Amino acid sequence: MSVTKQLKKDIAILDAEITALEIKRSRSEAAIIEALVGGEEPTIDDIKYFRKYTAEIEEKRERIVLMQQQLDTVY
Repeated sequence: MSVTKQLKKDIAILDAEITALEIKRSRSEAAIIEALVGGEEPTIDDIKYFRKYTAEIEEKRERIVLMQQQLDTVY
């Protein structure tokens, strides 16, 4: 498989993973917002999950940027 095709494939995979992580993160985000709107303190678990998913999303986005730069140099 050519480098270009492999990079495009890897970017597509990471993009799909980011989408799945964003869905998971939105659940914890909703729980945090619901607690705050209700005048309560969000649970530690909700905050941990939100931070965990956010960190994973950011890491994958950084990898996509690097791959996109590699792809741009190939052209």
